[in-house]
Order: sequence, then structure tokens, then C-alpha cells
Amino acid sequence: MFVKSQSKFFPALLSHRQYSGTISTLLHNWPIFAGALFFGLVALAVSALLAAPWRWFLLAGGLGTLGLMLSILVASYLVYDWGSRRDYDRLAELGDMGQANVVIDLTCGKLRSTRGVLSRFQPGHYFLIDLYDAEKMKDYALRRARELEPPLETKQRIYRRSGQANRLPLPHNWADIIFCAFSLHEFQDTADREAILAECARVLKPHGRLLIAEHDRDWLNTLIFGPGVFSFFPAAEWEQHMTRAGLAIKHHERWRGLVHLWVASRKPG
Repeated sequence: MFVKSQSKFFPALLSHRQYSGTISTLLHNWPIFAGALFFGLVALAVSALLAAPWRWFLLAGGLGTLGLMLSILVASYLVYDWGSRRDYDRLAELGDMGQANVVIDLTCGKLRSTRGVLSRFQPGHYFLIDLYDAEKMKDYALRRARELEPPLETKQRIYRRSGQANRLPLPHNWADIIFCAFSLHEFQDTADREAILAECARVLKPHGRLLIAEHDRDWLNTLIFGPGVFSFFPAAEWEQHMTRAGLAIKHHERWRGLVHLWVASRKPG
């Protein structure tokens, strides 16, 4: 089940369309940002007291650390919040979500994209499936995200369920759309990623669409996110998972250079 938000100060920021992605990045990872800010400022202060080469070593370390934190926030704004259209708007458009009758939203507790696509989906049935596994998902940022996530406020009826990588609580050949935005990489085990995509293939109708948004583990994401890139997976690996699950990729594009968007469906037969 979803964790009820304990935040008293940030719900409006986290649920605001204009800058929710950037604020989420900062709040979910605040210990890292706080530690990096402390280290960067201390390194710059101490560098002024030392002679070369230690001065230059600390100066480079301090500026590099502060620069990395700034690049993450700037990239988060450009990818998630800049402009009038969002990644989830593009996915909903690619999947023709407005015409769907049954939409399955797979998440590990982050609801930014859910809020976005609900505004584009009016009729039919919307199922929100929580895939969070406390034993396997040890990322503290994800745990903070679940604790800080504001309640989902909508007039639409939403069916909430808990699921597992190898078992979605849904019947065969049932969903028009399965929507997965920045959640599947939380499954760090290859077997779990393949299992959840196989379950998606099972649940989709013959002409249903699987919509996926994920970062890449490439040079550009590495440059922007530094060590954080190792929580992502290469785009080629996601495509291999989809192929082995019996899914055919119908469309693929990059969103603002850092995110891959896929539309897939079950292979005939």
C-alpha cells in the first residue's frame, strides 16, 4: 500500500505541475545535496588557506561537487518541468490514452506522472498498482519519496492494488494501456525486470500499448548525474527485456536528450 505523506510543508510544491520534478529531485535526495553543499563550501574555504598543489586539488574538488549538484537540478528542470509539455504528456499522446478504457499505472510510490496522465484520462477504469518491495528496493531516496508524496487528489475513481514483479493482480488480455514512468529501474535484479515486462505482455490486450519512460546509462546521463547514473540501465538492455518478454517496440524516441520513451505491444501470436 502507499505510504501516507508526512510532509507538512511541501505537498503543494510536489503536486504542482510547473516544478514538481525539480522539487522532487531535491527533496528525495536532500541528504546527498546537503552533504555535497557542505563538502563543496568547506573545500573552497580550506583551499584558500593552503599552498599549491593542495589548494588547487581542494578548489577543483569543491567546484566540481557544487557544479555536479547544480547540473542535476538544472537537468531535472529541463527534463521534467521546462515548457508546456511534460514527458507524461508525450507518452499519453503516443499511446492515445484519451481513447483507452482500461489504464494500468505501474509505480513504486512516486505519483508525479500519475497526476499528469489523470488529467488526460477521463472515462474508463484507472488502476494504480504499487510495486514497492521493501526487501529488494533499498534506495533511501525512494523511501523518502514515498513518505513525502502528497495524497493523490482526484475526482476520478481509481482502483489501488499492490503487485509484485512476477504477479500483477490483473487478468489476461485486459488492459488497453500500461503506463510505467521512471519506476521499472527500481527493480535492480535482471530477473525482476524481465518478470514485470512478461506480466505486462500477459495483461495487455492484443492491440494494447505499453508506455515506458526511463533514463539511460549513457555518457550524457553520466555527465549530468555522476554516480547516480548507476541506478539507471542502458536503453539497449530495456529493449532486450521487452523482446524477451514477447513485446514488439512500435515507437522509440529520446525526450530532451536524457530520457527514452517507448511504446510497445504484444507480438502477434
